[in-house]
Amino acid sequence: MPFGLKNAGATYQRMMNKVFQGEIGDMLEVYIDDMIVKSHEETDHAAHLQKVFEQARKCKM
Repeated sequence: MPFGLKNAGATYQRMMNKVFQGEIGDMLEVYIDDMIVKSHEETDHAAHLQKVFEQARKCKM
């Protein structure tokens, strides 16, 4: 039986879903500690990245 926090992954996933709820599905996919910012056009990608980074900074991440 491993020691340590057993539900840390699920807790982190819930926090990521809450923090990025407005972006997930639209321009962002989150799976545990992986985040993928997606855009249809290259010109939109920088703006999408900026929005995700701003949201992360706002939540002190």
